[in-house]
Amino acid sequence: MKLDVQVLGKNVATLFRERDDYVLKYNRDASAADFVSLTMPVREEAWRWPRDLHPFFRQNLPEGYLLNLIREQFGPLLDGTDLSLLAVVGSMGIGRVTVTPEGVAPGTELEALDVQHILHGDNTAEHFAQLVREYARAAISGVVPKFIAPEAQSAASTPLQLGKPTIRTSRHIVKGSDDNTPFLGFNEFHSMRVLERLGVAPVARTQMSDDGRALVVERFDVDEDGLPAYGVEDLCGLLGLPPHEKYNSTSEKMLNAARAYLLDRDTVRVQLQQLGWHLLTNYVVRNADCHTKNVALFYTSVDDVAFTPVYDVVTTQAYPRFAANPPGLAIDGRKTWAAGKTLERFFNTRMGIAPRQYAQMVEALCDSAVDVGHELIEAARNEPQWRTVAKQMLHAWDDGMTSLRSPKKSLQFRGLKPAIEAAGFSAPEPPERSREVIGHSPLLGRRK
Repeated sequence: MKLDVQVLGKNVATLFRERDDYVLKYNRDASAADFVSLTMPVREEAWRWPRDLHPFFRQNLPEGYLLNLIREQFGPLLDGTDLSLLAVVGSMGIGRVTVTPEGVAPGTELEALDVQHILHGDNTAEHFAQLVREYARAAISGVVPKFIAPEAQSAASTPLQLGKPTIRTSRHIVKGSDDNTPFLGFNEFHSMRVLERLGVAPVARTQMSDDGRALVVERFDVDEDGLPAYGVEDLCGLLGLPPHEKYNSTSEKMLNAARAYLLDRDTVRVQLQQLGWHLLTNYVVRNADCHTKNVALFYTSVDDVAFTPVYDVVTTQAYPRFAANPPGLAIDGRKTWAAGKTLERFFNTRMGIAPRQYAQMVEALCDSAVDVGHELIEAARNEPQWRTVAKQMLHAWDDGMTSLRSPKKSLQFRGLKPAIEAAGFSAPEPPERSREVIGHSPLLGRRK
C-alpha cells in the first residue's frame, strides 16, 4: 500500500512500508516550503522510521473511544497496521497535511453539521455516540468522544476551493462527555476561562452547549475562510514518541524540543512566557492531563514557528476517577502538585522568568480563578445538575492555589474557601483508587 501526502492540497510525497521500515519519499518537484514536518525537511534521500509510522503521522491517529468506532465501521479496510488506519482517516487531520490512498484526491464525504444543533440540542452520551459514528473518519486524537465538524452550508453557497480538488474544510472540533467525565463541556469551558479572561496568552475559542455536556472549539489551524493554513505538530511527535508514551517525558525535554524550532530571537521570550502561563494554569485548575500531545507548535513556514493557542485544559481533579492523578509531565524528575521552589526554579533557569514575575503570574491566575469560581457558583445555582462538578472544580482550584502560594503569605491573598462555604457546598468527593491512572503508560512494568 502506498499513500499520497499533500501539503495545502499539493501532492509532495509518497508514504509506504518497505520491509520493517516506514518510508516518506519526497517527489522530485517538491520545494523546500513543501516540508511535511519540521522534523523531515525536503531532501532527495527518503525519511525512514523503523517498525512504526513516523511520529508526525501518528499524532493525528485516533485513540480510545474514536479508534474503537473506526474499527467497528471500517474493519474490512484495516489490515492491523497504522498505514491502513491513516489511509482511512488521513484526509481529515489537523493542520496543513493530508494523506490519502495513492491516486485519491483529498476530500470528505461527511455530511455537513450545523454546530447550533450541538450548542442547543441533545448531547446525552447515547446521542453524541451516534454523532461520533457518523463522523468517525475524523483523524483527531483523544480518549474522550470527539470529532471534527464540517461547516453546514446553505443551498446557495459555493463549496470552498483549494486548488483543483474541492474540499469542505472543517472549522470546529466538537467534544462530548461520558460517564467518567460528566459535563465535560462545562468543566473545560470554565477551566480555559481562568486563563482566557486575563488576555495574557492566546487561548482557543470555545462555546459551551446549553446543557454543559458538549464543547465546540474553534480551530486555529485554518484561515478566515476555513481553509487549512497552518502546520501543527505536537511535542509528542517532535520528541519522537509514540502517542501512548505522551506522558513519558519531562517538562525540560519538552521545552528543549520546542526551542529548537523557535528561531525568531525577537519572539522567543514571548513564546516562553506563553508556555509559562499554560503550565501554571494547569497547576491552578489541577489539570493532570497536560502531556506532550496537549502542547503544540504551529507555523506557515520554518521562520514563524510559535506555540499554538492553549487548548484542552480541564480540571481532571473534579472527577473522582482521576482526582488522585499527579501532573502529566515531570519537573526536575518529579510529578507532584506540591512543586514548591522546583517550579519557580524551572521558570527562572529554563524559561528566563524571574521569581518576581513568576509570583505575579501565580497571583494573576489565582485572582482569575476566584472570579471564575464565583461564575461557577452562579451557574450551578441556575442549573442544579452542574452543582456536583462545580463543587469538585472549586475545591480543586482552591487546592491548586494553595499549593502554588507561599504558606507564609497565603493568608494575604484571596481564596475560594469563603465562597465555597457561602454557597453551601459540601466537602469534595474522595478520589477513586483506580488502576487506570492518567500519566502511567500501560507498557511500563508493575512496581514491586
